[in-house]
Amino acid sequence: MDATAEDGHGGLVVANLVAGESVLAASGALVDHTGNVRVERARDVVFRSVANAAGQRQRTPVRVTADAEATVRFAPPHHGSVVAVPLEGDGIAATRDAFVATDSGVRVGADRVGERRRAAAALPCDARGHGTAYVAGRGRVDQVRVPEGDSHVVSAAHVVAFDANGSISVERSSAIEDTPPACRFRGPTTVWVATRPSPRFTQ
Repeated sequence: MDATAEDGHGGLVVANLVAGESVLAASGALVDHTGNVRVERARDVVFRSVANAAGQRQRTPVRVTADAEATVRFAPPHHGSVVAVPLEGDGIAATRDAFVATDSGVRVGADRVGERRRAAAALPCDARGHGTAYVAGRGRVDQVRVPEGDSHVVSAAHVVAFDANGSISVERSSAIEDTPPACRFRGPTTVWVATRPSPRFTQ
């Protein structure tokens, strides 16, 4: 699959598919397409586990398959940037509204949600495999690399994704009422940070 994340805050993934190629995408992320494509609910158990582990209703991702050459565009449900995250057998954990799409070599599931439900219920989605995952955040999305021995603290309202095998702890401030929890990432790891907060922490 030939796909790119367009620059800017318009937040688009443009995928050029040949016959038989497919993309896994968040339900509702499909903007438009040329050619003939089939859109089917991804019924794999691994997808359903995203909703089940989150303990709430969640739209099931869809599989978009080209019957002939086609160009397909995807976008997140909010205004912001989309970034491409290359995966080489490793994975990332992403917030529930950050996932946009992946190519067919990547599996999406909820393997780590059970470990984090009490601390970080906003992180139910793992993407693992060989390929590229596309995630989105509000405002600009910055990639922050945390060296071994260092730590980096990010407001949970600004976390987009991070290395699935990374070390993370969630801290709450008792001094400031209604402030979002903070996520402390310990290196070596990488975290993707949005410059604008998710409204689920600010409303």
